[in-house]
Amino acid sequence: MIFFLILKAKMILSLQTLLKKLIQHSQLPQYKPLFIFTFLAIGVYFGTLINTEKKDKFSEIIDIIQNDYVDTTVGELIREEAIIHLLAQLDPHSSYIPPQLTAINESQISGNYDGIGVEYILYKDTVFIYKVHPQSPAMKVGIKEGDRILKANEFVLNDSNAQDNFKKSFEKEIVNLTILRRKTNKTLSFNIKKGPITINSSSVFYMVNSTLGYIKLERFSANTHSEFINSLKNLLSKGMKELIIDLRDNGGGLLSEAVAIANEFLPKNALITYTEGNKRSKKEYVADGSGLFLNGKLILLTNQNTASASEILAGAFQDNDRAVIMGNRTFGKGLVQEPFRLRDGSALRLTTARYYTPSGRSLQKNYSKNIEWYKAEIFRRDIFQDTINPVFDSSQIKDFFSINGRLLTVGQGIRPDVFFKEILFDSLLNQRMITFLNHSKLFDVYILDYYQNELQNIKKTFPKMSDFNSKFEVSQRMTDQIFKMIRLNYGQLYSGKNSVYLIQKNLKAAIADRIYGENGKSLFLNTSEGVFSKSFEVLKNYNDLLNIGSKKSRRFDY
Repeated sequence: MIFFLILKAKMILSLQTLLKKLIQHSQLPQYKPLFIFTFLAIGVYFGTLINTEKKDKFSEIIDIIQNDYVDTTVGELIREEAIIHLLAQLDPHSSYIPPQLTAINESQISGNYDGIGVEYILYKDTVFIYKVHPQSPAMKVGIKEGDRILKANEFVLNDSNAQDNFKKSFEKEIVNLTILRRKTNKTLSFNIKKGPITINSSSVFYMVNSTLGYIKLERFSANTHSEFINSLKNLLSKGMKELIIDLRDNGGGLLSEAVAIANEFLPKNALITYTEGNKRSKKEYVADGSGLFLNGKLILLTNQNTASASEILAGAFQDNDRAVIMGNRTFGKGLVQEPFRLRDGSALRLTTARYYTPSGRSLQKNYSKNIEWYKAEIFRRDIFQDTINPVFDSSQIKDFFSINGRLLTVGQGIRPDVFFKEILFDSLLNQRMITFLNHSKLFDVYILDYYQNELQNIKKTFPKMSDFNSKFEVSQRMTDQIFKMIRLNYGQLYSGKNSVYLIQKNLKAAIADRIYGENGKSLFLNTSEGVFSKSFEVLKNYNDLLNIGSKKSRRFDY
């Protein structure tokens, strides 16, 4: 192939040289234009041949489709679909990000974006605002939760394209909104200038009692470590001696932020994690011993949606016997993605390495080319298999141990030290149902549409969060209304035997969020699910669970 191209290039140069000489020495000036035209034609012809040879098979096929396919096609769309399919053949986490989504993706990673500061969903072909960020441009001009956006700049938002058109309105610096306020049934207009919005990763933190603190980590973005430090310092100033870090439903993010947080708890020279790939040399991340909380007791909460960077943190703590992992098995993502920016503004997030826990474990679960099957693995788990003591689990290779000699499981995510069944739903059907309803924000829509006027009365009746937790009950009328909304919007959802209880519990949590804020919602759920009572038991048995102070390593028991 290369020889062929070189030969063609030499032919072109030889012909060019010959024609130049003919033109320069020709005694027939009337033929010079003909020589020049011939010179150009030969150059174009051989140039086309060389370019054709340079084209790869992918581009050649796309050109044939565009030129000869029976129906009209869009070349760029075909290319993007082909790229997505190509990456799916590699692994479930390598991905392509089109140009129009790169800014959103980068803002999620950075934790900052320019906008008006609202969170919304499409509900009945209308953009429904369910959250307005504090001190945001939207809050400052008077936008309220529960407002419906009828028009954004030139876009009328009343069909299935409403959400996409609303996003397009943010391309301008000033966003003009026309909204319907259900509480007063009035139509209002606002001009809002976009501004910087910060998404806080650890806004939920509080003291459970006089010595036990709690911090919820939502994600690992560029600001996570600094925000976590602020929360940690706040709790330490209140006398915190033990800490619960909640990583449930934290899908991960930046490796660097997980490493920085691990550093706050691990002694000097403790290995946090290491990464290695076929084209990436081994890189170790080691604690420097400068952390703020090196000695206090630590509990880490996990569930099936704890993934990636969250699993790095959990693995570092488990292998170093620094925390008791409580909950259920994590997702099982042990692949590292590296971003590559493409010329047209799109991006490629390619898996370039695997990460390993300090003991050398890979936590990546098995995967095939069926990505949906891979993602749904969390709904096919065998609870008995997940809870069996690894000593008696014949499927486990007994090769990985913690610093204190505890046997560790390998692959398929992090198996907790204390399995906490109470934080699981009673069935996979209920798990799917509640996950779907929380994602759809139906509980928020119900409260803001039908129950908003009663929120102030509840707050007056239950000024203390503890009274609300113990005395407020979701009525049968409210239960019937929410089930009616579910049927009208989503049909009959499949559910397990405790679906009514779970919906009532999640509705009560949404009400607590509206009255007492995110801390209030978290307190209610953790109390009602028994997270705190189980944590007190764990703290009593902390040293035994982590094999602290044992003279004989458990390593020799296997």
